[in-house]
Amino acid sequence: MSNNIDLLNLCLEDSLFAALYEALCNLENKWHTSSPVDLWIKALSARQKLSKSRRPDLLLRQLFVDSNPNDAVIIKAILMWILFNEDRSTEKTPLKDALARMLSECGETWNIIYLEFRESESRNEQMGYDITQADYSNAVPTEMYSPELTQGCNLAHEMVSYALESHNHQLCYALYYILSHIDYQKGHIYEDEVRRLANQTDEMEKARHEPRKVENIFQKDSCNFGPGSSQNGNVLLNQ
Repeated sequence: MSNNIDLLNLCLEDSLFAALYEALCNLENKWHTSSPVDLWIKALSARQKLSKSRRPDLLLRQLFVDSNPNDAVIIKAILMWILFNEDRSTEKTPLKDALARMLSECGETWNIIYLEFRESESRNEQMGYDITQADYSNAVPTEMYSPELTQGCNLAHEMVSYALESHNHQLCYALYYILSHIDYQKGHIYEDEVRRLANQTDEMEKARHEPRKVENIFQKDSCNFGPGSSQNGNVLLNQ
């Protein structure tokens, strides 16, 4: 199974990602940045985290401290496009202002990304594709589709099964960010798969953090602990 191709195919269901895809590919070739899919997933993750914060303008800068410098600027740019696609009014918000200041601090790097994004959008429009307004905070679906429009459900099921069987937490979370957003956009046609992915990923995460059971075996009338005792530096795990 071509995991990367399938993730890309899911991402391309979003009209904004599709409009910026050519620019993201150009920047990857130019600067050796992360793949368009990886950058998109990180931007979606950032948007969801910001939507849960009472002061997203103050949280914003902390989201990118561990990112590659060029990756970080591109993710911020994608995030700006996401915010303006959610709310196309010119009204200022603390989050938009904070993000605009951060991007302006990036100088020529930001200017290059801005031009690439605008050219990519323009070519997308010339080919007859529009960017559909959407809510990326996963608060309320902005578009409702008929439940009969289930094209791609088999792919979603296969992708979720593959991710869960791989026990790859990073892949599971990446797929969750993509699929949950598309599910909101398309009237919850992937709701069962999103719930299955979320529940089983949570179970895997809990299993990773379960405390290990330790048994100390003490020999009566002795100062020594028996084999397998943690007091001897040897931990016996009860399965």
